Amino acid sequence: MTAFAAFLGDKVERYIELRRSLGYAFNKQAGTLRAFVRYVERSQLGAPATRTMALDFVLSFGGAADSRAVRHGVLRRFYEYLVVYDPQTEVLERKAFPRSRAIPPPRILSEAELTSLIDACSFISPGNPHRGRTMATLIGLLASTGLRSGEVVSLA
Repeated sequence: MTAFAAFLGDKVERYIELRRSLGYAFNKQAGTLRAFVRYVERSQLGAPATRTMALDFVLSFGGAADSRAVRHGVLRRFYEYLVVYDPQTEVLERKAFPRSRAIPPPRILSEAELTSLIDACSFISPGNPHRGRTMATLIGLLASTGLRSGEVVSLA
């Protein structure tokens, strides 16, 4: 392990502890930061932490543009923490990976599709008929009230 990777690994663990002590679960973010340390170690990169290093790491993953934006945001906040310990750390740009705010259009079911969906609920769990009835009720609530799925689930 290079000296910089060891330094970075130590600071990542301290940062994770700090965020968790502030009440954040910080599980996915911790995974991203630990993957960044492994990336720095594998690539034999040296200090300081640079924009190029962060961008290469973020782009090394496939997936949706939003995933890259989230990873970059995690690294950006960590870099802000890291600059206290290494003043040569470069600041990451906020808008390097803009997040998509596109909301998919709602799917409006026809009367026949809705009836078919509610009828199919009885086959969900034959050993536990309450589960199927509960799902049918939740779908009925969604269809008749216009509530969002998260709102209906929190009612249950």
